Amino acid sequence: MKHLVFLFLPAFLLAACTPSAVGGSSEAEAVFEQNCVTARALIRDFDNEDIPAIRAHFADSARWRPTAFGKTEPASLEDKVNGWTRAFAKYDFDLLTEDLRLLPGVNAQTGNPDGSVRVYFDWEAAIPATDSTERKAVTITYYESWDFDADGKIWLTQIFGDETAAMQALNGM
Repeated sequence: MKHLVFLFLPAFLLAACTPSAVGGSSEAEAVFEQNCVTARALIRDFDNEDIPAIRAHFADSARWRPTAFGKTEPASLEDKVNGWTRAFAKYDFDLLTEDLRLLPGVNAQTGNPDGSVRVYFDWEAAIPATDSTERKAVTITYYESWDFDADGKIWLTQIFGDETAAMQALNGM
């Protein structure tokens, strides 16, 4: 089963969201629960490599915070769609973390739950075997978070994991 590691992560979180994990108001819990539904659907759509469905979970103005070394500008939804399309064509992705839990995020200023969703997980990225080469794979450990707009669409994604080193190792650089 192919998964897209870098960009979602995804992705990638078929875990339960429990209201007791959120703390705070029932309104905050309800927003978090609804955003978990979106996160689970995003993961499912990455599993299916369904780019239009993946795209539908994001606001048109969605941005990815520049967390990789040397990156200073946020990536746009179009940047990510292009990257997902290329990655699906070249790599196989498998979620290695079996017991994923979607966790509530908090507002940095107040410390109160804000409806954002976060997760920690491991993914495997692999170049499939061919007639002349063996399969080659690396594991990438991630922390990912999603912030949602009032319409329940993801408007900000943050991904922390050493993708650069993983891709260099995978591609023999």
